[in-house]
Amino acid sequence: DAVAVRAGRISAVGTAADVEGLVGPETRLIRLDGETLLPGFQDAHVHPVYGGMTLRTCNLHGLPDQDAYLVALAAYAAAHPELEWLTGDGWTYGPFPGGIPRRETLDRVVADRPVFLTAYDGHSAWVNTRALELAGVTAETPDPEYGRIERDAAGTPVGLLSETAQGLVERLVPEPTHAELVESLLGSQRHLHALGITAWHDPGVNPEWLPAYRELAESGRLTARVVAAQQWWPWGESKEPDPLPRLLAQREALRIGSLRAGVVKFWLDGVFENGTAAVLEPYLGTDGTPTASRGTSNYGDAELIAAVIELER
Repeated sequence: DAVAVRAGRISAVGTAADVEGLVGPETRLIRLDGETLLPGFQDAHVHPVYGGMTLRTCNLHGLPDQDAYLVALAAYAAAHPELEWLTGDGWTYGPFPGGIPRRETLDRVVADRPVFLTAYDGHSAWVNTRALELAGVTAETPDPEYGRIERDAAGTPVGLLSETAQGLVERLVPEPTHAELVESLLGSQRHLHALGITAWHDPGVNPEWLPAYRELAESGRLTARVVAAQQWWPWGESKEPDPLPRLLAQREALRIGSLRAGVVKFWLDGVFENGTAAVLEPYLGTDGTPTASRGTSNYGDAELIAAVIELER
C-alpha cells in the first residue's frame, strides 16, 4: 500500500512499514487516503495534433444523427461569420442511408460558404455544393488515383469524397499556422493528461505536424513520452523517389527528451465503412449483389516488400 520514488523511478513497493523507513528530510510525501494510484496509461493510437485541431473547429464527435450534425454546423457557422471555410470532424456513416451523406443536406444549413467536414476515421469528407463548385468538381471530374467521388446515377457528385478524392477540395482549405498546430498539441496533451494518459503512439504524423512536436520537446513543454510515426509519404502524384534519407534524418533530429520518431507508417488501404479497405472478395452493393470493387491498395506487393526490407536494414 505504498510506493517509493527516487530520481524519477520507482525504487520500492510494499506496505507502509516497508516504505516509510525510506523517507528522508527532503522527501515529498503524498498520502492518498484510500484513493488508488495507477501507472500512467499509454495510448497506442491517437493523433493529438489533429485531435486538438478538431476541438477548435466544428466538433461532430459523439453526436447521434444528421439533425444533430446540422444543429452543430449551424451554431458553428453563426459563431464564426469571419471564416471563409467552415471545417469540422467527427461524423459517422451510420446515420446516412447507405452510409453516404449528401451535399444538399449541408446546403440547407450553409449554402453561401464552402463546408468541409471530415469523417471520424479521416478517410472521407462530406462537402456542400459551394465547396464542390469552388474546387471545380463536376460530373466530368475523374476519380483520382486511390480515391473515389461518390456520384448519383447521372454521375453528379453527391457530396461524399473518399480517400485521396478529399484532396480535390481540401487543397483549397486554409492551412493551420504553426502556432495553431502547437496550441492544438498542447490542448490535446492537457486533455490526455487529465485522463491519466502519460504516453502515446501517434501513428502517422504529417510532415507539417513534426515541427510542433519538436518545438514542444525542445522547450520542455512536451510532458508525455511520445513515439511519432513518420509517414512513408505519400503515394500517387506526390510520391517521393526515395523517402529513406528524409526518414533517417528526422529520426535523429527528433530524438529530443521523451520524443522519438523511429517508426514508419504506411497508409496501405482504406476502411470498410466506405468500401475502400482492400479485400479478397468484391464488396456487396446495397442490393446484396457483388460489385466490381475490392477496395483500394495504395502500394503494390513488390514495392511494399522492398520498402519494408530496406527500413529493417
